[in-house]
Amino acid sequence: MTHRHAADWNRRYASTGRLFPVEPDESLVELASGLAPGTALDLGAGEGRNSLWLARQGWRVTAVDLSPVALGRLRAAAGHLPVATVVADMSDYLAGGQSFDLVVLAFIHPAPADRAALLAAAAAAVAPGGHLFLVGHHLGSLGRAGPPDPARLYTTERLRDALPGLRVARLTERRRRPDPGSAPLLDVLAWAERPAAAREPA
Repeated sequence: MTHRHAADWNRRYASTGRLFPVEPDESLVELASGLAPGTALDLGAGEGRNSLWLARQGWRVTAVDLSPVALGRLRAAAGHLPVATVVADMSDYLAGGQSFDLVVLAFIHPAPADRAALLAAAAAAVAPGGHLFLVGHHLGSLGRAGPPDPARLYTTERLRDALPGLRVARLTERRRRPDPGSAPLLDVLAWAERPAAAREPA
């Protein structure tokens, strides 16, 4: 992404006291609660709703985002929690080759030309025995939530082979109501894991 994208996001965050919800993603809470805390990477972390929840559960979190404004809010909320913030493009950060026990991509909708490479790089960042959580707006939510470009939105078919090297344990659609009384939105959810490395024979 370019510096223009960073400036756009900074303006969006600076225009309001809070741009996104405070509560962590409900499916991340469900799926990650059963894991032993380790290292986590939150890509496009924004104001940090998922990073903060993970850190409170004992995860050591690296939160990556283009926006210094958003990450400043995350640092202020984190206090002494184990969260490190990195102002960077996600693809540039992933090129560093680090690995994590949990990689999170929540409502990240790359351009179609960039999607395969970004998701493959995110999958490659999952350590043996680790997991990847992805959730994003479904094509069926076009015009109600997410980017206005339908090509950026998700379907299960678009994600079916998008996480090379990982075993996809769950790939499904999810309905949720962002506000009481509102019509439900449709999301796509993926939960995948990298098999643990086989032990060398004694």
